[in-house]
Amino acid sequence: MFAGEPPPTGGDLYFSVFRIPVRVHPFFWLVMAILGLPRGDDLRLAIVHLVTWILAAFLVILIHEMGHALVMRAYGFAPSIVLYGLGGYTSYNPTGSYRSAGYGTLGQILISFAGPASGFLLAAGILAILIATGHRVGLVDIGLPVPLPIWIEQFEPVAIRDLIQNMVTISIFWGLLNLLPVYPLDGGHITRDVLVRINPRDGIRQSLLLSLLVAAAMAVVGMSVWQSLFATILFGLLAFQSYQALQAYSGR
Repeated sequence: MFAGEPPPTGGDLYFSVFRIPVRVHPFFWLVMAILGLPRGDDLRLAIVHLVTWILAAFLVILIHEMGHALVMRAYGFAPSIVLYGLGGYTSYNPTGSYRSAGYGTLGQILISFAGPASGFLLAAGILAILIATGHRVGLVDIGLPVPLPIWIEQFEPVAIRDLIQNMVTISIFWGLLNLLPVYPLDGGHITRDVLVRINPRDGIRQSLLLSLLVAAAMAVVGMSVWQSLFATILFGLLAFQSYQALQAYSGR
């Protein structure tokens, strides 16, 4: 979700997946812990819910970024991943790949779309396994045009059920959120690439304007429909960032 890579810290966690380097910034754990703060009087269950939420967020967002990274590597780039704050950032080293088709419009769109697609595939795979093993999956109205399959029947152990429930929910919401035509989300980059292809002279300005309008509209939805302070602040911030970028671009 972030537009740039945060500087390294002494508390970073380093590892690699499929020879793709991954760095987890400490702020990632903090933000996910705040978002997952449970309610209730049962301390044991509260700890279970918090731990499974953080683990699910980590796995889903890592898989999302791996989707970007694997397509980047397929185009000949050398990707790396950073998990930070509300999400992640996947970049690549262009050395030796200056003629890669990944620089073209289609390549950039596929790289951007690979993240949400990975999450949707993960959710679909989990739900398919649950249904195949006899578990019921329900639809929940969350104020979107269509209900989402995020309700899963209770089963033991609670920690496994919570982990699965959270992974499905985050995969779907994270993918839908990132497909919005808002900077710096994946949908914002896809919209920019499409509009620049259609209108090279004015495509970037058009994408910034669309980003501003959609983010502002989502802030209103967050406040009036979802009654979510988090969504209102998040989209309000994204709208302000798009406004600043539009002003800077228009006045260049």
